[in-house]
Amino acid sequence: MEITYHFHNLENSEAIKEYLKTKLEKLTSHFTTLMSATARFKVEKIDHIVELTVNGDGVQFVGEEKATDMYAAIDLLEKKLEKQIKKHKEKNLGKHNRS
Repeated sequence: MEITYHFHNLENSEAIKEYLKTKLEKLTSHFTTLMSATARFKVEKIDHIVELTVNGDGVQFVGEEKATDMYAAIDLLEKKLEKQIKKHKEKNLGKHNRS
């Protein structure tokens, strides 16, 4: 899997890259093929913002989270994307009932 990192108003950090990579590995279990991911890290005043685009199985998932700490923002983003992926899988498998 190819991961592209972009840092804005922030030093390039190997620790942040590795932390995000471990979180992405947890998400890969939901995909047959995970093609690529693009991560954008920004700092605006006191907010640390992470934007992540994940391409896999012919679908693109996009999420953004902000927190006062970059690692906390990554944790929140992982939960958000996992929820999106599960919802998409349920919908495509016909388990998602609409009223």
